[in-house]
Amino acid sequence: MFGKASKLTVVVGSSGRRSLLRAGFGSLAALSLASCGSEAPAPAQATKAPAAPPSTAAAAPTAAAPTVAPTAKPSVPLSLRLSWIKNTEFAGVFAAIEKGFYKDEGIDLTVNPSAQNLPEIQAVAGKTDTIGLSGGASLMLARAQGVPVKAFGAVFQKGPGCFLWQKKSGINGIADFKGKKIGHQQTARASTEAMLSINNLKVEDVTLVPVGFDVQPLLTGQVDILTGLVTNQVISLEGAGESIGYVPYSDLGFGFYWNTPFALDETISQKKDLLIAWTRATARGWDYAIRNPDETAKVVVEKYGEGLKLDNQVLELKRETPLIQTDFTKQKGLLWMDRAVWQSGHDILLNRTKQLEKALNPDDVMTLDILDKVGKIGA
Repeated sequence: MFGKASKLTVVVGSSGRRSLLRAGFGSLAALSLASCGSEAPAPAQATKAPAAPPSTAAAAPTAAAPTVAPTAKPSVPLSLRLSWIKNTEFAGVFAAIEKGFYKDEGIDLTVNPSAQNLPEIQAVAGKTDTIGLSGGASLMLARAQGVPVKAFGAVFQKGPGCFLWQKKSGINGIADFKGKKIGHQQTARASTEAMLSINNLKVEDVTLVPVGFDVQPLLTGQVDILTGLVTNQVISLEGAGESIGYVPYSDLGFGFYWNTPFALDETISQKKDLLIAWTRATARGWDYAIRNPDETAKVVVEKYGEGLKLDNQVLELKRETPLIQTDFTKQKGLLWMDRAVWQSGHDILLNRTKQLEKALNPDDVMTLDILDKVGKIGA
């Protein structure tokens, strides 16, 4: 059912090498990569949280009194690989840097944008980065191929991914996709095929066209439909005066967590306290960003992103908020997960899209241990 474009090879670091990955390995990760197609390409440089200033020893009151330096929490380096460029999709991370929440936890955080040649799962599997952000489906498919990654939280409770089109095309929904050209990012092919299958369409019913992250193929008529985000491409196109129709993936029966923080099994086992500290600081950052969207978006645009438009970024953050802060997170806390959501996603991949060849135990790809230690953060 699924095309060759949905296969990918991941090289694991010196501790072992695996040639993997079916399709979906980068599927939702890639859709996350589509999050800023209308904005600037990912900058090459990393963003580093400001280092704590050096401690200064207090002056001795008398010649005989010893000099005593104040106790400072040791700083531990940690790197994070985003699922796209630096923008308000990751506002909570940047807010946590700015407000000193990582510093409070003794974390010296480096933030790396996703890259075409080093997507987030590969970056963590190869130990280039300690933590990554990716989609639940991508992580499950990677786990099925033997990549020892596990999610320990979820930023987006409901993914912002969508199919979008120009209203003048006459398309009203996925039932009108037959015979149309769908533009998709290279690694988003598997998830696109999956949603077609769920909605009783075959790959042969459409023409799948690999595209980049720009919206121009849609505007110039090279494709009729484009993969993107309701929080990004839709906002940018509407802001440019285009009349856009769209349907969220979650409305098409493809419901998975989005931007789930994950790490290697060995990291979760050996550095649990560090992951707890990072999760606590990140949840605090998201709580701040949600409460202060205009301030946070301004900082992201001026200090972390490149080529971003402030109005779009403010609107993006506000449109993200109900996808991040839900009745469930108000009860349990930001970044929390429900095992039942993972089980439901597993059943979709196993029984409906057939992207899983055999059943998995959801507990092998997600853990609540970190969140249990963090507790409830955010109203």
